[in-house]
Amino acid sequence: MSRDELIAWLRLLSLEFSANKLRALLERFGDPEGVLRADAAALREVSGIREVDVVAIENASRAPVSMPALLESGEVQLLVAGVSNEYPHSLEALSDPPPALFVWGTLQERDRFAVSVVGTRTPSAYGRMVAERFTRDLCAAGLTIISGGALGIDTVAHRTALEANGRTIAIVGSGLGSLYPAENRALFRRIAESGGAVVSEYPWDATPDAWRFPVRNRLIAAWGLGTLVVEAPEASGALITARLAADCGREVFAVPGSIDNPKSKGCHALIKDGAALVDSVEDILNALKIQSEPRERTMSLPILTEIQEKLLSALDLEPRHVDALARQVGLPVHTAQAELTMLEMHGLARRMPGGAFVRVL
Repeated sequence: MSRDELIAWLRLLSLEFSANKLRALLERFGDPEGVLRADAAALREVSGIREVDVVAIENASRAPVSMPALLESGEVQLLVAGVSNEYPHSLEALSDPPPALFVWGTLQERDRFAVSVVGTRTPSAYGRMVAERFTRDLCAAGLTIISGGALGIDTVAHRTALEANGRTIAIVGSGLGSLYPAENRALFRRIAESGGAVVSEYPWDATPDAWRFPVRNRLIAAWGLGTLVVEAPEASGALITARLAADCGREVFAVPGSIDNPKSKGCHALIKDGAALVDSVEDILNALKIQSEPRERTMSLPILTEIQEKLLSALDLEPRHVDALARQVGLPVHTAQAELTMLEMHGLARRMPGGAFVRVL
């Protein structure tokens, strides 16, 4: 992306329009530069655009822009939906996916195999212990840990993932230039520098206003294959995330606690509403139908050919027949069979009955 394109995106995102309103503008005018060049009459034709929005766009098109140093250096990237290959496709399950994301660090293809871990900002000793145990075991199974970077359970999940040499992604409720909470800024840097990522849909200097966090929670809910609520009172943002996950068709898991602990009442309410009660990581892996291998077999990943990379990307957690895989990647069946056998030898795929294969994490 050129510098001029980045500046146009910074101007457009500074308007703080909803994701759906931004998408409507981009569909009508093609890109941020087209939106900012559009005349008032054309802008008024876009559904949902009010007169105050027209004035805001006109002002933004003339406003000076300061390019953040991390963005200019490439340490932070702006990923655009439908354009950037690294943009997480799992967010397409949302009715309002963000048109662009600021990413400090690195996203990988394997991050679609993730579990979101959320909970109270003031956990008990039991809650911390449980969050550590589940996070460590999820990392050992090869899953990426998603959380919101907040104090409490979020912080425990991120730190434990790093200590376990796993992958973790923090989706924050402020701009990357105004990271919140301040106490976790060193943690955020550690996540980014360790190969994980800190992600925000908000303008660079957006402050951590209270309304941003429930909106942000939809990204945490949609990103992972499921959401694990470790410990949460009845009025908790973690419950918002869990319900958003269910709305996206994701699995919801809740850890039970003492009936006398008010911080467990939210988890108990989720279980009553149909969330899966879990007391070990095997409950989560079984619900997600994940085939995992011992971690020591995959400590160093093999170098794959381009064909093998395509087949690996086509593999999923559900068994897929070799014929379907061959059609998807445009290979003769016998070639696909041979390459899948190589992936199986590398410990990245597993042969199932009936000529099907699954991905191994």
